[in-house]
Amino acid sequence: MDFFYEWLDKLRVLIENNFWLAPLIGILLPFLEAIFPMLPLAIIISFNLSVLGITFGAIEGTVLTITLSTIGSFLGMFLLYIIIRLTVADYFVKKIKKYEYGETFIKAVHGKSNIFILALLSNPFLPSSILNYGLSLSKIQIKKYLFLTIISRLFIVLFMVFLGSVFSLQENPLNVLWMMIVYFVILGLWIIYLRSRKEKKGSFFEKKIDR
Repeated sequence: MDFFYEWLDKLRVLIENNFWLAPLIGILLPFLEAIFPMLPLAIIISFNLSVLGITFGAIEGTVLTITLSTIGSFLGMFLLYIIIRLTVADYFVKKIKKYEYGETFIKAVHGKSNIFILALLSNPFLPSSILNYGLSLSKIQIKKYLFLTIISRLFIVLFMVFLGSVFSLQENPLNVLWMMIVYFVILGLWIIYLRSRKEKKGSFFEKKIDR
């Protein structure tokens, strides 16, 4: 990871000398993260927020960070989706269906409810590329894929921008641990809220009655 941080420092200097590169790099970094899961998205978003804020101003930089990062992340996932669908999807999906969890995931993707898949894709601490591999191996409709991907990318970027600015990840990368704590607290409260409404018709936790 030291190499990655050194690379970001070089990009920062490059942008300072060529400010017109800021939007391009703002798209490129999330694009690469969507393809290579080892890249830390939290640090990338924080970097975009920092350089775009310096280049265009605080408000404009924040709006650009949200917009460009969402576009870059989506384009990276979509490119990977197209490549897998056109090459190895049919071969690997047969192997995945042999495993219980793999078949369960495929069935969930093909189901009518989007809640489960959207919740997985919107988790900022799960590698987006790994989840995208699973979607690419399924027979998901393109409209459904676009909806889930764009909404989940936007949610994650908004989350990262907000907490990244609060915890100053670019200056203190270890603060990502605090981001994780905040995220899981929010997730826990959301689950508790859903369970409190389990008697409501259509609730995600609604008890099913066998007929």
